[in-house]
Amino acid sequence: MPARTSNLTAFGSVTNNKPGDQKMRATSNCGKLIAATAALFLFAVPAIAQDDDEGPQTQGDDAKYLSITYVKYKPGKRAAAMEMISEYFKPASEKAGTSPPLLAIHFQTGKWDAAFVWEMEGGMADLEWFRSPDDVKWLAALSEIVGGEEQAKEVWQKYLATVAHAVTEVGHHHVPEAD
Repeated sequence: MPARTSNLTAFGSVTNNKPGDQKMRATSNCGKLIAATAALFLFAVPAIAQDDDEGPQTQGDDAKYLSITYVKYKPGKRAAAMEMISEYFKPASEKAGTSPPLLAIHFQTGKWDAAFVWEMEGGMADLEWFRSPDDVKWLAALSEIVGGEEQAKEVWQKYLATVAHAVTEVGHHHVPEAD
């Protein structure tokens, strides 16, 4: 039985190998070195690419943030959901003075049935709210429309019962400054 030898690898660990395993060890060490170098550049290049002469930066004063909610309704429930939106949710928004969606998209193809796009008027800071002041005003208006807070919760639960799946994404676009 051939004797084993101990060798120090490029990363400082000791390995016990049979004579003749040097080729495999060298290939393994080379692969680790390449992976470590690639990881270094993966994290270093974005930092180098930023002209960071002025410290932290935002997306710019012309960035407008949007919240886009994609909704997949349960089979046969899309019409009922749209009816609740028209009958309760839009009037509650008008009564509360809250901004309605900038855009409501009803898809004919693809995985989603609808998408609703809202401008995040407070920018990314809007994500910090569990329940925003506008949410509170909207729920109060919905409660008035349907006859009370419990009824408003029932309407909301009835709407949620039509939803199979929903995802909210946040992004931004740039709006040229007015001259």
